[in-house]
Amino acid sequence: TWDWVRIDCGSDTSYKDSNGDTWDSDDDYIKTGDNKQVASTSSSDIEQLNTLRVFSEQNKNCYTIPTPTSTRYFMRAMFWYGNYDGHSKPPTFDLEFDGNKWATVVTNTTSFTYYEMIYATKGDSISICLARTRDQEFPFISRLESLPLPDDMYPQMRRDMAWFISYRYNYGADDRILGYPDDQYNRIWEPQIPPGLDSLTANFTSLDETSVNVPPDSAIIKAVEASAMDTINLSFGFDNVSHLDHVEMYFTEPFLETSETRSFNVTVNRSFVNTTIPEYQICTSVWANLQSVGTLDIQLVPTEDSTLAPIISAIEVYTVSQPLVIATTSQNDLDGLEEFIDTFDQLKGWSGDPCLPNDTIWQWLNCSTNQPPRVTSIYLSGFGLQGYLPKFSQMDALEVM
Repeated sequence: TWDWVRIDCGSDTSYKDSNGDTWDSDDDYIKTGDNKQVASTSSSDIEQLNTLRVFSEQNKNCYTIPTPTSTRYFMRAMFWYGNYDGHSKPPTFDLEFDGNKWATVVTNTTSFTYYEMIYATKGDSISICLARTRDQEFPFISRLESLPLPDDMYPQMRRDMAWFISYRYNYGADDRILGYPDDQYNRIWEPQIPPGLDSLTANFTSLDETSVNVPPDSAIIKAVEASAMDTINLSFGFDNVSHLDHVEMYFTEPFLETSETRSFNVTVNRSFVNTTIPEYQICTSVWANLQSVGTLDIQLVPTEDSTLAPIISAIEVYTVSQPLVIATTSQNDLDGLEEFIDTFDQLKGWSGDPCLPNDTIWQWLNCSTNQPPRVTSIYLSGFGLQGYLPKFSQMDALEVM
C-alpha cells in the first residue's frame, strides 16, 4: 500500500495504527486550517475521527493528494463534527475535486458522515477542496484517504466520469460495518437485513472464486433470502432528478444442495437484466447501468423451475457525477497567480483551481465563464500586502487590478 494516502486530519503528528498502517498529519498536503479536537463527550471509537482540521479564513481550502499511478483512485472523505467548538451547530459546506463538485456535506451532532468516489485522475495529483457556502459555517474534515484501484475492477464504469457511492450493503449482517482490512480496497459495507427477509450464513468461511470487484469474503458468506418462494424487492431512494446509476449485485450459493435448484430473474426498474443461478462457494456479480428518477427498484423473481427462494449477499449502488471539467483555468493565469502566491506570504495558502467550480472562486478573484475560465479581476486590498508586485503580464484577460 505504498501509494495509499491516509490522512488523520487535525492530528499533530503522523503515527501507525493497530494494523501497522501509517496515518499522516495534514502538513504535507495543505497549508491552511487549524487542528481541533472533538468534545470529550463526543469521542469516537474510530481513532481518526477525534481530531479535525477546520478552515475559518479562506472560502476554499484544498488538499493536494499525490496520484503517482495514472489510474482510477478510490477516495473517501469523513466528517465528524463532535461539537468541537461547543456551539452545537454542525455546518454545511461543499466538497470538491479537481474543480468539480463532489457533494454538499451536511454534518450533524449524532453521527459521522462520509463520501466515497471512484475517479480516473488526470495528472500526478488530485485536488480535494472544502468550500464555505454559508456565512459563519466553517468547513472541516476529519479523515481523508486515497488508494489506486486495479484496472480490471468495475469495468462497466465510464472513465470520463466520477462515480459516487450511494449505497453499499452487506446483506444478512446485523452487527458491524465491514471495512479495511476485511476489504483490501477500503470500501465500507454497512450491515442490512431488509424487513421480511431471512438472514443466513453460508456453510463455508472463504470463497473459491470471486468477482472482479473483489468484495470481502466476509460480506459474501452472509446473505438474505426471501421467505417461501417470494420475490425479493429492494428499493433505493434518490432525489427526484434524473441520474445515471451503476449497480453491482453479488451472489453465492451458501449450501451445497444437490437435489435443489435456485434460479431467479433480476430486474432493475422493471427492465430484465439476467437470470441468475448462484454457484456454491463462488461469488458472481450482476451489473446494470441505468437512468433513475426518485427511487431505484430491484426485483429478484424466482423462475418457474426453481425450488429455492431468491437470495442476495451484497450490493453497491453508485451514481455518476455531472460531466467533468475538461478545461481548467488557463495556464497563463495559473502561472501569474503562482507569482503572486510566491511573492506574498499572506497568499501562501491558496491552492486548487482558482476559478472552478464557478460558485466557489477564490475570494480575491473574479473569473469569466469561458472555456477555459480566465481570471478577469484581482482584489488584493485587505490582505495587508507590502512590497513590489510580481510580473503578471501573461494574465492577458485581466481587466481589474
